[in-house]
Amino acid sequence: MGAGVAVNVLLMRGLGVDGFGVYGTVMTVVGLAAFGAGLGMNRLINREVARDATRAGPMVATGLAATAGLSVATALPIVGWAVLFDGRPEVVLAASLGALALALQSLAAVPEAAFHATRQMAFSARGQVLGRVALVVTTAALLWFEVGVAAVFVGQVLDGLITFAVTFGLFRRVVGARGFQTSWTAVRGLTREALPFGLNALFGSVYLSVDVLLLAMMKGDTEVGVYRGAVMLISLFPVVANTLTTGVYPRMARHVGHPDRAGAELRFVHRVLLAISVPAAVGGMLLAEPLMVFIGGDAFAVSALPFLILCPLLPLRFVNNGSAMTLSTLDRQGDRTRGVMLAAALNLAANFVVIPAYGAAGAAATTLATEVALALWFRWRIGPLVEGLGLPQNVARAVVPASAMAGALWALPDWHVVAQVAVGAAVFAAVGLASGAWHPRDLKQLRSV
Repeated sequence: MGAGVAVNVLLMRGLGVDGFGVYGTVMTVVGLAAFGAGLGMNRLINREVARDATRAGPMVATGLAATAGLSVATALPIVGWAVLFDGRPEVVLAASLGALALALQSLAAVPEAAFHATRQMAFSARGQVLGRVALVVTTAALLWFEVGVAAVFVGQVLDGLITFAVTFGLFRRVVGARGFQTSWTAVRGLTREALPFGLNALFGSVYLSVDVLLLAMMKGDTEVGVYRGAVMLISLFPVVANTLTTGVYPRMARHVGHPDRAGAELRFVHRVLLAISVPAAVGGMLLAEPLMVFIGGDAFAVSALPFLILCPLLPLRFVNNGSAMTLSTLDRQGDRTRGVMLAAALNLAANFVVIPAYGAAGAAATTLATEVALALWFRWRIGPLVEGLGLPQNVARAVVPASAMAGALWALPDWHVVAQVAVGAAVFAAVGLASGAWHPRDLKQLRSV
């Protein structure tokens, strides 16, 4: 998350609104195609290895072979889009580098999934940290030499290469050659089994990203830059939720058929996620314009309105993250995929109606509405799988200290935005402890994940 913020701030300030819009369009195309590079099989590998650690070697070998072939097939439409629908040399170069980076990141996710499943996350963290440092340093250096939008994609390639090399090397050292083999039959079988996960990633990319492409088509690079400035923090913050749900994922996979245990696990996840996301949403709404100016400069003040509209998305997306993880781990991936497919269709239809009239603000509103619909679907589908969820109580516990925090921010309108954020966090932490939004024992429980 830190690397993402650093890179986006560098790009916003180094490329301006128009250049940041070009970057956003290329990233969106790469993101839309990302489902094809691995079909989400890292989630499948995680689940299966969590239930039987002896399968780690063959599952990773098969996953790498499948991902390598899928990545080549995925790169073709990415580069083809850049050549046929844009044609600018810098965009073609950026898209080509983006496709290569996607392949490397998808390969790295395979051994990483096995580390997560066997509670050896420290091994995957090494490659991630080294890769992200390389990404930030490379991007900053190339922007300094005015390389342009391709700078970040060169950094992404280096990031993916380092992450994969370190993670795979550690996996071979830990697991060794034991069972590290595959066959064409195994590759086909894993690919077929991963298809629902891949479709989920596809539909998720559509409803999260298609608005950027429609903005580019209907409004141009400037409006894309305005919107990307608004969604920058919103899109990075769920890394926090992903971190927690990824940690819980292998444990939840072992609760299949036990609604009481699954409910207790998800109740804790939701409580922690709400304690983080509710104050972030409230604070973001109150500080929208100074935050945008602080991050991107005066040119991004226009991003404040779509950012304000998107802020309520945070708690919704955090809760949906936990619910979606539960469906995947408890063998209900089909329900998750169908929900995201419906969300994609709803978002696409709404954007065609709203974007021509309202631009970036309209795209933000349709994204928020889609997340609400998805939350209702997920809550319905996880109902038979969990007991004692207590979601309304967890929401209420987080809203009380968030309201106190809002009052403190209203009382300090002339303070610097960084000071306001610090005061707001302190008020929420103090009042949240009293209201039960969080408790010191949560930290102990988090360390056990």
